[in-house]
Amino acid sequence: MGGAVLPSVPGRTRAVSAASAVAIGPTAWWLIAAVTLLHVVLAAVLPLSPQEAYYWLWSRDLAWSYFDHPPLASYSIALSTTLFGTSAFGIKMAAVGWSLALNVVWARLIADVSSDRRVLWWSLLALNLVGVHLAYGVVIAPDAPLLFAWTATVWSVWRAAATNVGRWWYAAGLFFGLGLLSKYSAVLLLPAIGLFLVVSRRQRHWLARPEPYLGLALALLLFAPVVAWNAQNGWASFAFQSTQRAAGMGRWHPSALAQLVATQLVVVSPYLLGIALMTWFGAWRRWRELLQDDARLLLVLSATIPLLVFAAVGLRSMVKPNWMAPAYGALIILAIQARVATGVPRSLKIGLASSGALLLAAGLAVVWPNAPLGDFNSWSGWPEAARRVEDLQRALAKRGERSFVFSTDYQNSSLLAFHLSGHPRTYAQDIYGERALQFDYWPPEASLTGATGILALDDRHDEVAPPGALARLCEALTKVDTIEVSRGTTSIRRIDLYLCSGYKGHPRRVGPR
Repeated sequence: MGGAVLPSVPGRTRAVSAASAVAIGPTAWWLIAAVTLLHVVLAAVLPLSPQEAYYWLWSRDLAWSYFDHPPLASYSIALSTTLFGTSAFGIKMAAVGWSLALNVVWARLIADVSSDRRVLWWSLLALNLVGVHLAYGVVIAPDAPLLFAWTATVWSVWRAAATNVGRWWYAAGLFFGLGLLSKYSAVLLLPAIGLFLVVSRRQRHWLARPEPYLGLALALLLFAPVVAWNAQNGWASFAFQSTQRAAGMGRWHPSALAQLVATQLVVVSPYLLGIALMTWFGAWRRWRELLQDDARLLLVLSATIPLLVFAAVGLRSMVKPNWMAPAYGALIILAIQARVATGVPRSLKIGLASSGALLLAAGLAVVWPNAPLGDFNSWSGWPEAARRVEDLQRALAKRGERSFVFSTDYQNSSLLAFHLSGHPRTYAQDIYGERALQFDYWPPEASLTGATGILALDDRHDEVAPPGALARLCEALTKVDTIEVSRGTTSIRRIDLYLCSGYKGHPRRVGPR
């Protein structure tokens, strides 16, 4: 690796390469600025996804933690909507901010492990052509702050390893704590870093020094509010993300692994996934060389743990496309470093161009109004449905009837809350006694018994909760309207509106666990 050589340190077999003093440089900064501008433009034109609406609801009820995930994404939305307003743009700007921070840390990490500015520029370009990375530059979810915190932790550990300056472990602890506040899967960094310190003879001396442990203590201190929330709520979130998921992994499901591979090809791109995995396999095949290069060892280990864990899960259960996202940054940096060592090969340019073309096609499909994407299009029709719901509410109010709004899916209920004027309280599966994630922790604003419920039921969920099964909730269940969104002769979405007159309540209505 490039960079100056540190003097010998007692207890170490030999000196390691110091972090490179190479400046990020204006071309890399211009690339970061261009990527950020692209994210801002996309944030202004893309529709709000149901999951974003759900996390936005969290931000309106700030708490130490939430049922699904830790709170950092919702805190980010609270800040961005304060700055930019309660709109799809204001919500998505939280993702833009995290992506900007991620690009800066990527640039610093690449500059520190390589003295070649070509590696820096081409790596940044490649990283921003990874589909899942671009998505979380515009779509706010726990993965957006996780990607930043994961990379920043790895960078801080490398700074400590390369400079032998113990205070970098405090930075690593701070960023690791932010990762834990983003998503529980951040914990996979802990065995990766531990293995790095154990396996590298040059870094083993840190195990006898206090700084790594103090950094870990700082991370746990930051994570303490999440533990406190779980303790107050029967450890519900920890159980949901661990034992409850493990309970569904009893049998081998080879098809789930095939689905995992297929989704990774889509969310990463065939070329970038290919060079990332080739780099990973190549590194372990030449493991003796890997052990002699601390920077490469750290990057490979940071990718290895999530790859192995989620591949193992994929043998028995479905793995969501975004779960492996933290693994790819390090591998793509190493892959680009190997390919531009003696020049920029034509194959790299063609491969990145193909990845960019796939992203462009995906972006155009999503931006296209009412895109015919099947069930993947989960946002069309809901602004229109919200306007019809408001008409019904006004008509009911004129008759002196109390009303409330609900759907049979927490995501749809979140979209309704966002699109309705004044963003009133909406309800989900909790209204008829089934689990509804964070909705279970938001009690009704008042007694709903005897009120008229306005049910929005879309064609993606009418088989899960058919009207006939919901009729028991009401004195009368009457279909009053249908919103049909089409493109040409293709039906994009159908949303039926029902009046649940005289809501009876539900004796087994779900509450906090």
